[in-house]
Amino acid sequence: MKQLLSCFLSLKTALCALMLLPALANSADSAVFLQYHHVSEHTPRSTSVTPDQLKQHLDYLDDNGFSVKNSVDVVDAIRDGKPLPDKTVVITFDDAYLNIYENAFPLLKEKGYPFTIFVAIEPVDKGFSQFLSWEQLKEMGQHGATIANHSITHSHMVVKHPDETRQAWINRNRDEIQATEARIKEQTGQNVKLFAWPFGEANPELQQLLSSMGYVGFGQQSGVVGPLSDFTLLPRYPMAADYAEMRGFRTKVNSLPLPVKKQQPASAMVTDDNLKPSLTLELAKGDFQKNQLQCYASNAGEIPVTWLDDEKTRFTTATPDSLPVGRSRYNCTAPSMDGRRYYWYSHQWLRLKKDGTAID
Repeated sequence: MKQLLSCFLSLKTALCALMLLPALANSADSAVFLQYHHVSEHTPRSTSVTPDQLKQHLDYLDDNGFSVKNSVDVVDAIRDGKPLPDKTVVITFDDAYLNIYENAFPLLKEKGYPFTIFVAIEPVDKGFSQFLSWEQLKEMGQHGATIANHSITHSHMVVKHPDETRQAWINRNRDEIQATEARIKEQTGQNVKLFAWPFGEANPELQQLLSSMGYVGFGQQSGVVGPLSDFTLLPRYPMAADYAEMRGFRTKVNSLPLPVKKQQPASAMVTDDNLKPSLTLELAKGDFQKNQLQCYASNAGEIPVTWLDDEKTRFTTATPDSLPVGRSRYNCTAPSMDGRRYYWYSHQWLRLKKDGTAID
C-alpha cells in the first residue's frame, strides 16, 4: 500500500497505475490451508495420503502458479489486511507421524516449500516408534517447518471429566496448551502460538480461552481462510482417502472464502433435543452466484437452502435426518460469477455419546 500511495502521489501517476495493475489483479486476502496426517501406503486410509498422491498435489501447486507460504506469515497477513498472492496455499500436518519425515519431508524439501507440523507431544516425548523425534522435528525446522501446538495427549478437549467443575475443565485445558507450547519451545526454539484442535473439536468456551491466551486455532472443517474467518477455529481442507483425489484437490486449492459475516449457532455442539440443527448464515457482498448456492450435510447429501430476505444476504439450512454420534459437517458452496472457482464455507457439528464422551 505504501508503494501504491507514493506512486499515485508522484508526477507519473498514470504510468504508475498501469505498472501496478497486474500486481493488484493478482493479489488476494485469503488462503487455502491443507491438512494432512499420514503420508504412507500402510496406514489407515481415512487419515492417509500415499507418497505418490502427495507428490501429485505438490506438482500441481508447482505447475499452476500457486504460492506455498509459511503459516505464520499467512495468518498475520490476513489478520492485518495485507495482500497475499492469489492462490496462496499453506501445507499442514497433524500428530507428528514418522512417515511425515520419511515420505513428505523429502518432497517438500525438493520443492523448497514451507510447512507446519502440529505436534501432540506425549508420543514424541515417550519415543513411540511411529512418531517423530525431537531431533527430526528440529531438522525439519531448519528446512522450513513450523512446529506448532496440538496438545499433550490429543484428547477430546470439549469433554469434561467425571465430577469435574467447569473451572477445573478450563484450567486443565489451559495447562495442557501451555505445557505443550513450553515443551516445543524448549526442544525446537519455536513459539508461534498456533494451535490445532484435536479432532477439530472446540466449543465457544474453549475458543474464548484460546483467544485469551493469544493463540490462533485451527479446525478440521473444510473451507478457505479469509478476513471474516474465526481465528480461533480456522478451516483447513482435510486431505485423505477420496478427499485427496486430484479432481477434488484442484477444486479445493482454487476455492475462495464464502464471506460469512454472522453464523447461528456459534457452537458445534449438538444436543439431544435438537438432532437436526439449523445453520443460519449472513453473507457479505461477494463475487459469487447466490442463485447457485448449495449446502450439503455429511449424513444426508444436498440439503435445502431457505433465503430469509429478498436481497439474499441471509439463509438457513438443516439436515432432514438426525445427526449421528460423532462429528458431522454442513458444507455450503457457490460458484464464482465467472464459474471458474467455488466460494466455500463449512461448519462442523459434534454430537457426544449419552455418557458425555466423544468418539475418535
